[in-house]
Amino acid sequence: MGPEGRWEIKDDYSHLMRAWGGKHQWKSGFDFSYVPFEGDNMGSPLGSWTLPKDTPYDPNDQSTWPTQYTNSLPYDVQIGSFNENLPDLLGRIQDKLGRDGTFPYDISVFPQSRASRGDHNNFGPRIGVAWDPANNGITNVHVAFGVFYDNMRTLQNFNELTWPQSKSITITRQQGLTFPDPYGGKTRDAFLSTTPPTIAIGSNDQVNPYAHQFNVGVNRMITRDLAMTADVTVVSRYSDRDTVEINLPDQTTRVRPFPQFQRVNLWQSTADNTYRALLLKVDKRMSNKHQYLASYTLSKSNDDAFTSALVDHYGYTKLKRAGTADRRHRLVVSGIYALPLDMQVSAIGDFRSSLPFTPSSTAGDLNNDTLTGDLPAGVLPGSGCRSLNLDAINTFRRARGLTDVTTVDCPTFVNVDLRFSKFFRIGLSQRAEFIAQLFNVFDRANFNTPNTSITSTNNTKTGRPLFGTSTGLLPNINAPSRQAEFAIRFQF
Repeated sequence: MGPEGRWEIKDDYSHLMRAWGGKHQWKSGFDFSYVPFEGDNMGSPLGSWTLPKDTPYDPNDQSTWPTQYTNSLPYDVQIGSFNENLPDLLGRIQDKLGRDGTFPYDISVFPQSRASRGDHNNFGPRIGVAWDPANNGITNVHVAFGVFYDNMRTLQNFNELTWPQSKSITITRQQGLTFPDPYGGKTRDAFLSTTPPTIAIGSNDQVNPYAHQFNVGVNRMITRDLAMTADVTVVSRYSDRDTVEINLPDQTTRVRPFPQFQRVNLWQSTADNTYRALLLKVDKRMSNKHQYLASYTLSKSNDDAFTSALVDHYGYTKLKRAGTADRRHRLVVSGIYALPLDMQVSAIGDFRSSLPFTPSSTAGDLNNDTLTGDLPAGVLPGSGCRSLNLDAINTFRRARGLTDVTTVDCPTFVNVDLRFSKFFRIGLSQRAEFIAQLFNVFDRANFNTPNTSITSTNNTKTGRPLFGTSTGLLPNINAPSRQAEFAIRFQF
């Protein structure tokens, strides 16, 4: 990406009033941002091939011939992004019920010429109530509801503006794709001048993704230093970004709706997802030289978006499947114990169940809709480590001379960290602290989701099919292997 700048004007006004038996705070304001930046991208000037098998190309074996070739040139486009949040009204009420609410109204616009674009009705009320039934501070019942709006991802909207520079090309086998020269002896410009281009457009009905979130729970103090919490959270998210190809050929005539183009990739606000969770927590405050916190989450997440990977459906079908964040169980336990001589030891353990994955395929276009990546009958997106049909996968693999898959890795996550500290007092107001930390105490390898390609061959060392085999660690984890850390901190 190129250089980026930011211009922002932000202001708000608050008024505190005592009326209607409580304390009320009303707040209004605005936030205007202008963010100019350059959208630089190298594209794919050398091109990219899609091959149907994980085997070398054989000119005498048509099953190894490429199914698709794509190519795009570098581009550099000056982009300006507006983000406006206009009058935001906030009311806060402090009383026995602990009621509060916010009522924001957000407008998001983008500099362009069509009056029909932009999202101008983002009213997002957020209301909550907390109740102490006995008015003694022991039990708290709380309920909350809110509507939240996400931003439109500017980076994902570039292609509509950058095609004049990138001049993307897509060539499929149905168009007579040749290898290794996809242009059939022509130069790139000569080929492009006689071939319908691939373009990307944004729907005029695009809106900001938004979510309805509902939470209800109860806190209960068991003893003076021990409390328990149970919460239920329900989140329904709507209108996230989907990309569909709207220029598929007619199944009978094979004529495209817009014959002047090859592909027309439409961005539209049709992807939804849901999240349901039960959170249980036990919290003991420091007393008798120790404290601890244990929290368990039981959750389920579903994505509902369009896919073109179903072999028994022509083109796109909206399909509900396990969500990318569908981790059913998570337990986090932590504690601190105070030792004599100003020493303490603490630990935290994090235990998570597996994530789902979506099987992928390089078998090409199995349903003749010109879109590659089709899955065989019985294999669904998001079914990995959930409802995966191994019989369907192995039937598909046998037909291609590939080994049956008998095991699929569904990696869990386990991590335990320890910390020891010793304080040394220096004078009346100064002290030093020696810290020793051990991360990933059990040296646990926390693997990422497994290889997803159902057309992959076998591991050359183990002989096991690569599909369903975890070969890499989770990204962005604190300690991929056991490691120690020592530090001295001085406070004055």
